[in-house]
Amino acid sequence: MKLIVKKEFDGRSFIAYCENVPGIYVQAPNRDLLDKRLKNALALIKHFCEERNQPFPIGKDKPIFNLRIKFNTLPTNKLLELFKKENYHIEYSDHESVVLMNSSFPFNHIHLPVTEHLSPIIVRKLFGSNNVIYVGKNYLKLRKTAP
Repeated sequence: MKLIVKKEFDGRSFIAYCENVPGIYVQAPNRDLLDKRLKNALALIKHFCEERNQPFPIGKDKPIFNLRIKFNTLPTNKLLELFKKENYHIEYSDHESVVLMNSSFPFNHIHLPVTEHLSPIIVRKLFGSNNVIYVGKNYLKLRKTAP
């Protein structure tokens, strides 16, 4: 299992995901808590797979949404609204994380952190790099394109 750990550009949080286990994303303010949350996320997905006699998911992450998104902050609860429209439902939720399952494809699980400021790294994984515009404070300058 290949784990990817990144520090968010603003230094506020650490992000982790498994490159060969799709749909597991965690976020924490420090590395120790990140490791704990990643272990919990993997255990949750393993539990749900065993409960349904499904194989543990392996493979590469692919974007979930075929939408363009422009955001400054994105809380998990707003993202959950989009998941519901894509036929996902909440399988498990606590104060740190939420596990979603696709109703049409029950092999598709997504684990997300519960936060008011979801990392742009996670948002790019969910929407695809080409579909995400992160608008940081005072960084946005719009210009009209030439006709």
